[in-house]
Amino acid sequence: MKNRICEILGIEKPVVQGPMVWLTDAKLVAAVSNAGGLGCLGPNAGQTTVTRDPVETAERMRAEIRKVRELTDKPFSVNILPPYDENAEDIFTPPMLKVIYEEKVPVVTYVGGIREVLIRELKEHDIKIIYRSLNPSPDEAREAERCGADIIVATGFDEGGTLPNMTLGTFSIVPLIVDAVEHVPVMAAGGIYSARSFKATPHNCEVIENMI
Repeated sequence: MKNRICEILGIEKPVVQGPMVWLTDAKLVAAVSNAGGLGCLGPNAGQTTVTRDPVETAERMRAEIRKVRELTDKPFSVNILPPYDENAEDIFTPPMLKVIYEEKVPVVTYVGGIREVLIRELKEHDIKIIYRSLNPSPDEAREAERCGADIIVATGFDEGGTLPNMTLGTFSIVPLIVDAVEHVPVMAAGGIYSARSFKATPHNCEVIENMI
């Protein structure tokens, strides 16, 4: 199923595995990528003990990235979560980015506040950006596109994990986001659990995709 999502990410199927914080590990991510989708390492992927040290967290991610590369030669992603409040202290993102750049991770799943400087920095390192707002809106989608996001996720209230504040289902939020952006493809997250529901997504253009 070739389309713009596949072309941008270098994958065979337009399916992106959710980061799921610590529930992901190298084996899961590699399995998804080997199956043709895009595996994604959550921020605490592979961890069995708790650490609140940002450098140790990043180095654990480095180890998991290298494990992924032992299991697949396909593209995969690492999740980053910059805070929405620009004035909030962010001790985890800088060391995580250092590892991402040094390990030449091809894709970042960006969840959180839009930082134009950060997006430009990622692009300078030739990293593809999948942007997911915690509370998707047309205005934020337009801003993400303007800043340089490669793909935008429209998350419905019927998804699993971190739910948006607005009680709009996937089939309601997707058209709003698609209409808001000019050229960036949009992926749907939530409420799509079978081939039947996938086929029910809008077919007005190639920008409607599936994300789990």
